[in-house]
Amino acid sequence: MTRARPVPDLRLLPPVLAGWLAVRFALTRPPTATLAEAGALAVLGAALLVRPRRFAPVGATLLVAAALAASAALHVYAVRLGPVAALAAAHGRATVRATVTGDPKPVKELILVPIRIDALTAGDGTGIGVRARATALVRPREPADGIRWSALLPSMRVELAGRLEPPKDPAAGDAATLFADQVPKILGGPDLVQRLAGALRTDLREAVAGLPAEPAGVLPALTLGDTRAVPAATEEDLRTAGLSYLVVVSGENLVFLSAAVLPLARQAGVRARALALLAALLALGFTVLARPGPPMVRATVTALLASVALATGRRFRGLTATAGAALILLLIDPWLAHAYGFVLSVAATAGLLISAPAWRDRLVVGGRVPHWIATPAAYTAAAEVYCEPLLVTFTGALPLFSVPANVLAVPAAPPATVLGVAAMAGYAVWPPAGHAAAWLAQWPARWICLVAHGTARLPGAALPWPNGLAGMLAL
Repeated sequence: MTRARPVPDLRLLPPVLAGWLAVRFALTRPPTATLAEAGALAVLGAALLVRPRRFAPVGATLLVAAALAASAALHVYAVRLGPVAALAAAHGRATVRATVTGDPKPVKELILVPIRIDALTAGDGTGIGVRARATALVRPREPADGIRWSALLPSMRVELAGRLEPPKDPAAGDAATLFADQVPKILGGPDLVQRLAGALRTDLREAVAGLPAEPAGVLPALTLGDTRAVPAATEEDLRTAGLSYLVVVSGENLVFLSAAVLPLARQAGVRARALALLAALLALGFTVLARPGPPMVRATVTALLASVALATGRRFRGLTATAGAALILLLIDPWLAHAYGFVLSVAATAGLLISAPAWRDRLVVGGRVPHWIATPAAYTAAAEVYCEPLLVTFTGALPLFSVPANVLAVPAAPPATVLGVAAMAGYAVWPPAGHAAAWLAQWPARWICLVAHGTARLPGAALPWPNGLAGMLAL
């Protein structure tokens, strides 16, 4: 007799959904109005908590929404009413001292560099100490200038000069966009951790340098989300086939790496709290190495909560940890509510934890489908069902063959990721070992590309679909 599968605990889903909607609403409203509305929600929620027990979940949900809305209002106040935003509204020139917070990103002829402005000197010579998120945008005049901008690493301290403008994307949480017209002046950094991470990322690119162009570009993307060398045609076919998430570093990569490292640690005698500490360090280290984008940050916080549960002997509940991570991150950084990567990461994880196990069991037991087909089919279908209504709001296309494409391609993702990490580490120690691991890793990467190309060429591979809210509701 088959033991019944535990019913997923869905009690935290209403607070997460209510909190996310409250934050998105708050980011578009005047802060004073949001704070007043959050206060009213808090009073109503507290009143419901003291009512009969059946009203307590509603009261708790309203309190969560009120807290997140209030936090978002304070963030909006700090960003939109600070001196950086004021100077940007006046289109003023400034010299800023800033810390680089992410990798430079080439976009056509431009380079975008995420920064945190720490000090600002306006055109009239007035100096101000600030702390504001911004994006530096530059059009290099010479190839050497582009190389200097592209060589910037997170944690570097730089001096930049240019014109401040209102942010191109207010939903990103930037106070301004700095149109830099001079090469950056390096003031210090990067710190030791970022220097090591940058060196390892370079080692991976060197390890794959001798491979053909497509696997040489795709392997760093599969391993660390480094998509700078992925051919445009390959990127488009991955998107059409519903496989583009494989080259966006996320919790999936962390799961692959943990599944390879932690069992070895157990065999070596690492137990209990030491194993939990190792898992936490692995999550933090991989996040620094792969860069903390929204999906990776969500996965890392979830992994840290899992490590705490392991260290304290508590039972780990994946859905509860995912909901808790989402609430914590929305409280700390409300702008994540507008980040599609974060929202899709939460939605996909919810699908994998709520629906996928039952669907897999029905395929295996009822339909007599082999386990190696049923597992990727069920998990891909669940992720699609939970994510696709959000995806079509900006893609305007529905990938019809993504489930069979994933059934074929996903088994190649773990070996590609683990061998990619081995190539990176091997090259750092002894370059021939790195090249050997990269040569092995290219074959699962090539298989994923082959599946993407074949799927993208099928008639009707991407069905046109209305985008925006209408497309979401229709789907």
